[in-house]
Amino acid sequence: MPRATLEHMRSIHALIASTALVVVLAGCTPTAPEPSPSPTASATGVKPTPKPTPSITIPPLAIPDCETILPLATAKELFSENTEYLGEQPASEFAGRQTVASIPVVLSTASPTRACVWGIPQSDGYFELVIAGITAAEVATLQGELTAAGYSQTTMGTVTAFELEGENEVGSVGTTHLFTGEVWIVCDGSSLHLSGAVAGAALDALRTANPSLGL
Repeated sequence: MPRATLEHMRSIHALIASTALVVVLAGCTPTAPEPSPSPTASATGVKPTPKPTPSITIPPLAIPDCETILPLATAKELFSENTEYLGEQPASEFAGRQTVASIPVVLSTASPTRACVWGIPQSDGYFELVIAGITAAEVATLQGELTAAGYSQTTMGTVTAFELEGENEVGSVGTTHLFTGEVWIVCDGSSLHLSGAVAGAALDALRTANPSLGL
């Protein structure tokens, strides 16, 4: 074989061997590992954001007007056919015919309040109704003084009643106090039949006007 041809064949064999070696080496190269997924936060490790507790707003006491609380027809049935509605007065002016020392003090700051008067014009015949929103401490003070003054006490459900009947220089006297929650109702009249009925009518009117207060 001519020398040039022999050299050419050797070059081809060397190229083939080199290529094969490259292929073998390429097949032996280890595959790069796939990256592990990033760890996700555990759901159990996440604390839920607490929801704010909604505040409870207690509506203010609504006191109906005097003639809604006790219509004139009812006042006449309870007291006299000659009874008239004589209007309102400041609650702080009420003292009652059976005096309890803390009554004017409590009424001087109570809120809201309403004081109503019915009676026979140009006579000593009349009765008064007072309704007031007061504090729990004032309720305790009044009830303590009423007990000390000889009032009888009765509790019925949410209502505690204090009553006292007696005589003064004009005639018979009857006073009823009702307490429910922080609401105080007092009727000062000529008998417990009258004062109890008027105070009860006031309680019914307040319950109708304030259904959410649980009176």
